[in-house]
Amino acid sequence: MHMDELLHRIYYLKSYKGYPCLVSCIQKVKEDESRLCGIREQVYGPVAREHGVKLENLEKNLRTIRDTFQNRGGTELLERQLGGKQESLYPRELIEALAECVTDL
Repeated sequence: MHMDELLHRIYYLKSYKGYPCLVSCIQKVKEDESRLCGIREQVYGPVAREHGVKLENLEKNLRTIRDTFQNRGGTELLERQLGGKQESLYPRELIEALAECVTDL
């Protein structure tokens, strides 16, 4: 699915502070999946600087987004797209799964 389509499907996250950061995290992971191994330094840090937020606040905002995503049926979206059971995702896992859903940038 295209990035625009994915973002359209998770429209309910747009009102959260962390939404632009989530989108940037997905883009960084799509550019280079190896960044997942050092997500704090290679994804969260650069995204926090890019958006002018503290690293700790970015991580908190991503946890809030993750919670809302799970509470609003987002895991079912991932299960349809990726197969398998998606439960209790860490923010890193959510970013990884959403990046996996995106076929283009």
